[in-house]
Amino acid sequence: MKLLTLLTKASLLGLAFTSTAFAASAPSIELLNSIKTGDKKGTEIISIQTINARAAISNSIEGIIDIYSLATPSKPSLTQRITLGLAKGEQITSVAFHPTYNYVLAAIQASSPTANGRVEIRDANTGKILHIVDSGIGPDAVVIDPTGQFALIPNEGEEFILNREKKTYSSAVGSLTLIKLDEDSSKITATQIPLSEITDTAGFVKAKHHRFLERGIDWNNDGEITEDPIDLNGNGKIDKEKVVVGTFHGVEIKAKEKNGELFMFPILNNKPDVLEPEYVAFSNDGSKAWVVLQENNGVITVDTKTASISSAFGLGITSHESDLDDDDVIDFNAQLIALREPDGITLSKDGKYLVTADEGDTEPKASKTKDGPAGGGRTVSVFDAATGELLGDTGNQIDIMVNEAGFYPESRSDNKGSEPEMVTSFTLNGENYIAAGLERANGVALISLADPKHPLVVSVAPIDKTAKAGKVGPEGIAHFYDHKNKQHYIYTANEKNSSISTFRVNVK
Repeated sequence: MKLLTLLTKASLLGLAFTSTAFAASAPSIELLNSIKTGDKKGTEIISIQTINARAAISNSIEGIIDIYSLATPSKPSLTQRITLGLAKGEQITSVAFHPTYNYVLAAIQASSPTANGRVEIRDANTGKILHIVDSGIGPDAVVIDPTGQFALIPNEGEEFILNREKKTYSSAVGSLTLIKLDEDSSKITATQIPLSEITDTAGFVKAKHHRFLERGIDWNNDGEITEDPIDLNGNGKIDKEKVVVGTFHGVEIKAKEKNGELFMFPILNNKPDVLEPEYVAFSNDGSKAWVVLQENNGVITVDTKTASISSAFGLGITSHESDLDDDDVIDFNAQLIALREPDGITLSKDGKYLVTADEGDTEPKASKTKDGPAGGGRTVSVFDAATGELLGDTGNQIDIMVNEAGFYPESRSDNKGSEPEMVTSFTLNGENYIAAGLERANGVALISLADPKHPLVVSVAPIDKTAKAGKVGPEGIAHFYDHKNKQHYIYTANEKNSSISTFRVNVK
């Protein structure tokens, strides 16, 4: 067993002590159980219909949607399995339960990286297809506004395509699909919203940051992407030096043969073909939506009435002390400077604050970043929903408290740490709280927004302390309030071991 040593500065000890002291009177989060779905992997997104105490959970590998009853919230029970019958290469990426109607929406990616996907509206009891809406390329999520009027689909368009003759690359173009919902599925309509180049917007990624997108390219044209060493220039050997494999936006792309068909593409601008919409948060009345552009480190605002993009704001850089080395020593003394690059976003229940889970996605990893900021803040950040102004973030609290609880993923220190993935919001005793899934730490963090300029991590809980970093992999997260027993629950859909975890929020 590896010996892990904790080295912290006095300032960090002070921060940890403050969190611990506050937590003595603050709510805490407790794991009640984890339920295996019966699948090996792929349980990914969870969406809850509160009015009927039901949850829809998608499995991206099996192509299914499971419906669970939350009649006994501490013990979800499977009531229906919907098999989508997807074609080879197609994949369900997300699911959303309508807040009142008896249907779910499923986002489905096409088998071709350049083809549009679709959204299937299915009866939640029978699984019958009620309606199909075309989306853009690579629909990555589907989110319904609290009133049930609209659904918004961020079409990520993240794949790069090689022109073999010209040795040039193009990127699939991202977009948004806005769906106007109705109880009568025949009245459902959709509008495709194109993306425009974002220029001179503070806080977005820029060429000077030296960030790259790692993407798989089928260089051998065999229908698969290999990470094994490959002879890219045909000289009969595996070169140590980078090899030129073509151009993108007029810039030479160089690849390491030892990395196989994983190529690095520089982010030089924020043109439509490199904008990658990731996830969505809606205003409480459904009139506005905010869409995270993870790899671009920004957010765009959508006016649902006009089905148009109204504004954009950048998410900027965070800086705090972290462990940046995978060396069997837990040492929060190195200075992390990083673009936030959030995956998840949510709106506080009072509608005042946007909250992001700053997972990170660009390369190189923190320990290899020499020029400019790293990718992934390891934080949960709070922004003014009206202005987009940054109010505060959690700094290194998540990693420190996870370490104190005994489940810090030290092997991920050189990359993105505990890796906050998705967030969900709720109110408790009149105050805003956030629950964040920690993908690599295999756990959940509970965060108080009592002071939005200083969000405070009050509790963390592991799903499985014995699991290696990311081997549980909480992806989707959702909150449920049991009105009968006046109890708050948090659920996670765990992608890597196909389980559903139930947490209870305990009030002291």
